[in-house]
Amino acid sequence: MSPIPFKVTAFLVTITFTNLRLLSLSLNTDGLALLALKAAIRTDPTDTLASWTETDPTPCHWHGITCINHRVTSLSLPNKNLTGYIPSELGLLDSLTRLTLSRNNFSKVIPLHLFNASALRFLDLSHNSLSGPIPAEIESLQALTHLDLSSNCLNGSLPASLIKLRSLSGTLNLSYNSFSGEIPGSYGFFPVMVSLDLRHNNLSGKVPLVGSLVSQGPTAFAGNPSLCGFPLQTPCPEAVNITISDNPENPKDPNPVFHPWECRERENQNRVDSSSLNFGRFGGDRCCFGISVALSEEMGS
Repeated sequence: MSPIPFKVTAFLVTITFTNLRLLSLSLNTDGLALLALKAAIRTDPTDTLASWTETDPTPCHWHGITCINHRVTSLSLPNKNLTGYIPSELGLLDSLTRLTLSRNNFSKVIPLHLFNASALRFLDLSHNSLSGPIPAEIESLQALTHLDLSSNCLNGSLPASLIKLRSLSGTLNLSYNSFSGEIPGSYGFFPVMVSLDLRHNNLSGKVPLVGSLVSQGPTAFAGNPSLCGFPLQTPCPEAVNITISDNPENPKDPNPVFHPWECRERENQNRVDSSSLNFGRFGGDRCCFGISVALSEEMGS
């Protein structure tokens, strides 16, 4: 075999070193994940992402990006009028602790693979057009302290899996969506310091009087017409209905027997103060009047 000419050898060496240089300058996984977001954006009227280019060796100087030790830890692009969707590739940002994409026009569903970014502590996707349910995989965000998904088009039931967010201690805002069904009683196990906001959804049933839910004010549940119970001003139907039962001693007795314990809870919820009952709240309801009678009899006996 004849030896390879020197010029050919030099050319091959040059190509090899060029390829190595290109590899050393190519974006890491974080940068490629961010480029997936750029590709998912249809309109960027303010050229917010103009600095996001594939020829950069690192995304750490891109607009909206913060890095620590050359890893992306924060992606913050609020109020940029961006239109598009959130790609699954953002879940590859395993050092990401803060994600803020609020006040844009991101649509479609929240990708379940987003929650592979398990280092997230702050997640704000509010004021967009996101739809569908909250993926159950959100429970993998064990470091999450703040979650704001308000003002979207999210629907389905409130996921019980949210209670598995053990580090939640700031905001849990699910207001102004289309969630339906009852509030899970397990939500009462959120720490008292969690600011819960479930306003303006399609929730129904009775607000569970469990744990930290008892300490929430009425504002947290306002704007859900089918929701009732303390602390709302809407009593639940079963709590205000007059309960009439036959008197076994005298079936024809015109005076019905009332069961005060059935509306005592409702009356307690609507006390004017610690010493008086708000009878006007029920328009002189006889069931609640029965409570005062029963209590008077107990005190007199």
